[in-house]
Amino acid sequence: MNLRELFDLPEHLGTEDYVLKLSQAIKDSAATVRNYVVTEQLARCFDEALTLVRDALGADTGFTESKAAYLHGSFGAGKSHFMAMLYLLLHEDTNARSVPELSAVVAKHSSWTRDRKFLLVTYHMSDAKTLEERLFTGYVDRVRELHPDTPPPAVYRSDALLVDAHRLREKMGDKEFFEP
Repeated sequence: MNLRELFDLPEHLGTEDYVLKLSQAIKDSAATVRNYVVTEQLARCFDEALTLVRDALGADTGFTESKAAYLHGSFGAGKSHFMAMLYLLLHEDTNARSVPELSAVVAKHSSWTRDRKFLLVTYHMSDAKTLEERLFTGYVDRVRELHPDTPPPAVYRSDALLVDAHRLREKMGDKEFFEP
């Protein structure tokens, strides 16, 4: 028996075939979950990620605070797939929450994730000039997509604000500028 008889193997693959696009992965949760293998280590990582979100939201204390984390891994390590699964878990996706290896994690965090709405913004950093540009543009685009009839969020480019402040300071002078 040949491998071709056991598996559906494509004739050729390009680098783009190995990249999971987060924005597409969350739209087809069944395929995303079906193609994801949850190891014991990954289950612990999901627990840590959900704990970080819980702590930032102040689910236990009532006080929100800024928290940050980053995923580090080489090309193809599964960073985007991890984030897609985390996104699906936070959105109470039935497919993601039904993964047997995540049952303990889901049970542990259900008390604070249940019936909560999370605004999750997916964006890719490729071709971005700055993190700020991509993050805020992604945020504004996502809010516009979800709520097209509301005014866009008031986010500002800090570089432009600092340039304007510098000009105003030169025009007014230090005393008048800093007095208010």
